[in-house]
Amino acid sequence: MDTVIDLPTEEVNQDNRSLVTGGLYVLTVFMAAVMRLSGLESVPLSPTEAIQALNVWQNMQPGNTAVSIQSPAYFSLTSLFMAFFGDSDMTARLVPALFGIGLVLLPWFLRERLGSMGALVTAVLLAISPLNAVVSRTVGGDALAIFAVGLTAVALIRTYDTQSKPWRYILAIAIGLGITSAPLFYTGLITLMLAGLLSQFVGPKLNNEEVFSIERDLWGTMAVFFFVTALLLSTRFLTYLPGIGAAAGIFGDWITQFTSSGDLQQLLEPFLALVRYELVLVILGIFAILWAVWRNQPLGTLLVYWLTGALIILLLQRGTLNNTLIITLASYLLLGLFTNHILRKAITWHSWLMAAILALLGGAIVVNIARFLRTSVYGTELANIWMSLIIFVVATFALYFMWIWSETAVIQGSLLAVLILLSIYQWGTAWNLTHTNGNNPQERWVTTATADSLPLMASTLRDVSRQVVGSDYDINIHSAVDTPALRWYLRDFQQAQFGNTLPPGTQTAALITPKSMAEPFLGSDYLGSDFDLTTSGTATLVSSETPVQDTLRFWFFHESNMQPERDGVILWVRADLIQ
Repeated sequence: MDTVIDLPTEEVNQDNRSLVTGGLYVLTVFMAAVMRLSGLESVPLSPTEAIQALNVWQNMQPGNTAVSIQSPAYFSLTSLFMAFFGDSDMTARLVPALFGIGLVLLPWFLRERLGSMGALVTAVLLAISPLNAVVSRTVGGDALAIFAVGLTAVALIRTYDTQSKPWRYILAIAIGLGITSAPLFYTGLITLMLAGLLSQFVGPKLNNEEVFSIERDLWGTMAVFFFVTALLLSTRFLTYLPGIGAAAGIFGDWITQFTSSGDLQQLLEPFLALVRYELVLVILGIFAILWAVWRNQPLGTLLVYWLTGALIILLLQRGTLNNTLIITLASYLLLGLFTNHILRKAITWHSWLMAAILALLGGAIVVNIARFLRTSVYGTELANIWMSLIIFVVATFALYFMWIWSETAVIQGSLLAVLILLSIYQWGTAWNLTHTNGNNPQERWVTTATADSLPLMASTLRDVSRQVVGSDYDINIHSAVDTPALRWYLRDFQQAQFGNTLPPGTQTAALITPKSMAEPFLGSDYLGSDFDLTTSGTATLVSSETPVQDTLRFWFFHESNMQPERDGVILWVRADLIQ
């Protein structure tokens, strides 16, 4: 006779929910990988990116060993990738992209604190965060730094919870990685440590017991993990010892970012960037903060302390946009915790129905606003605005009557609807910023960018070289323009010479001069073609009669009446060589 064992319904439902959450988490990581790895060469390296990529490439060339390093960890790891996969825009950005994917994986290790749903929501928000996505596709150590900060936070919390030796060692490795990455790490580490102290002495504590005590014999092992990690990453795996000095200088660079100078625009720029790119943080963040403070939730309060410290650093280090990444990390962990609390009860069909209705009504409002921005030039045609107001009133009445029926359905449905709508917005904004508009100075994240025509000029020179000398890169080039981006994209031309002037009467096969230079005296007839080198500008719309509409129009359609400044060059080729 077979024995039938009936499992409790709640246990079965919990297992099914965990299985679904795990599958969705895998999908989230895949989405993050697509966002960060696809089309890494779609946007040219900016001047700042080109400096670091060029340093890695130059150090690998014979006779070129002394270079300036900004991020030793990035330098060491990218040198390894370039040795295996060659030098290109893709390999220059591959290390940050991989660490960006790693950041999305970290919330899963906090699911016992955040809850499975909270960990999933945090991962989704990090995956589609425009600021985290663009940093993950930017040459440099910032993506490594924010990953190291996240790993440090996870290791600290897991050590509190489990007293596990491996998590202590991971903590040491995370700090070793962080101090070799970028100044951003010190912002995250110091504010996190201060938040931990406040949690311990002001409360509420993460754990009521005195659990974060490290045995004396473990200190030595942790120190070994820390020093080995820091030494290997700062010295390119013991092959470039000057990297130790560069790693030591990162803390000094962080100190120099503190300043009291600068105008109001510079002070507000990081906050405006958060409003522009991280709407879900701005809209839902205040609710999560109030909930954490009101409930006196230990982890939530710790994250509020951390967020407050990061905001203070943001004010003290004026204009340092990268510090906004700490804001996003702390806020999205808090939002994950908040969401898990709201959705702790099973999501019934009433909640899904309310979410669907509110999402459709919210989408209708967005469509009408977009229609207004597209058709109304001076804001006089208000039919779509009136329609949006009517839809908003309908949604308000629907919430009121539904509240009488089921408060839980209203709260859960409203949160789900907002998350759905804002996730769609964040994904589109992140994709555009990383794949299309990454070199558009009209974006607040972009200051000076490399124009799309610079790689085109390098391709043109390859075609000319093939026609003139029969090989892709052996043509003689003399450039009166010397910038890191130009050197990076012409790095394969071994006969290229860079300076600030041209020799009088030169007959070099190809010449590059700035557009601002008067027509040079050349020893032969040359044919010239102009190319943009860089674009720069501000994100402020000037001389606009409808600045708010113009700003929203750029957010929706990426259209703007602002013309960025362009700095260009002229490529000259000897006429007799290409006839």
